Amino acid sequence: MLIPLFMIIFFTVMFYRGEIVDLPIVAVDHSHSPSSRQLLRMIDATRGVDVAYEAQSIDEAERMMRHQEVCAILYMPSDFESNIYRGIHSKVECYLPGTNISADGVVESNVQQAVMTFAAGVSLSMFRAQGVGDSKAMVEIMPIKLHSNIVANPYLNYGYYLAPLFMLMGVVIITVVATTYAVGRELRYATSEEWLRLSGGSLLAALVGKLILITIVMAVMVQLILVVLVVVMGMNIVGSYLFLTLSSLLFIVAYQSVALFIVATTANLRLALSLGGGYAVMAFTFSGITFPVTAMYGAIQPLAKLFPLGYFSEIFIDQMMLGVPIIYDIPKLGLLLIFLLLPLLVWRRLRRIMFDSNYWCRG
Repeated sequence: MLIPLFMIIFFTVMFYRGEIVDLPIVAVDHSHSPSSRQLLRMIDATRGVDVAYEAQSIDEAERMMRHQEVCAILYMPSDFESNIYRGIHSKVECYLPGTNISADGVVESNVQQAVMTFAAGVSLSMFRAQGVGDSKAMVEIMPIKLHSNIVANPYLNYGYYLAPLFMLMGVVIITVVATTYAVGRELRYATSEEWLRLSGGSLLAALVGKLILITIVMAVMVQLILVVLVVVMGMNIVGSYLFLTLSSLLFIVAYQSVALFIVATTANLRLALSLGGGYAVMAFTFSGITFPVTAMYGAIQPLAKLFPLGYFSEIFIDQMMLGVPIIYDIPKLGLLLIFLLLPLLVWRRLRRIMFDSNYWCRG
């Protein structure tokens, strides 16, 4: 209970700001002109970038980047302003390390936005000098204007889609490990026969009695995650809360079913914990949140269908952020139900190893 609770608190604090802001960059301004200073002020005024340092040379700036003091280098040549006044193409060079795609993307987009705004201002001044009106000048400067509409995450908040996934990963790991240990320990310590005897010889009753508490605790943790996302992080449930809750229950039971399948197949607590933990962690890779499944190598893409987290994360996004009608998510709910059939495939074996002393005290 404490471990998933700690993970919820940890990732809430980590993603509380939600956005990547004020990334430090270093400017190498060899122009030292009013135009270069104005452009630097415009770049510094963007939300994602902070012109924190100025270097006298590229070598000095590269040293700062190698020491990870800055996220980018902005170089302005000595002829920056003179080329503008002469009507010659002038350029600003931005050097990115390429080691952090998220940070690089924020720096590039903010710098590009500031440079485009500055360039538009220069062009507008030239048109004004020629006696051209502002409206006509803007048509010449930007004949096509893009209107970008972000439906589900208008603030581009990283916490809205990363924080829930990390929190749910905590639920996945604890569910698999706790279920594996709860059942596997009966074999490891040779208490499985007594355990079944206390349940009247019913394997189903024994499993329900042992695993129901884990199911309830994890279900409560999912509800706590929803509370944190809505109350603390400011998200809204725009879809069906009841459908989301039902899906979360099937999501938890699906991972418990996988854990039972692993225990029955291996009949070894140590090996089952290793395989179960590895399986739980791999779900993050194939969730499609940080790297789209469709962009993965073709032969790898089918592996994403082997993890319940992928289906539940789609349901979560649909109901939490997009407000998709539940009729479109029912097939995904059906795919979660398929995982519940896994214990049936090894039911006879699971019952046999519980009574066979040859499988006791292994691992």
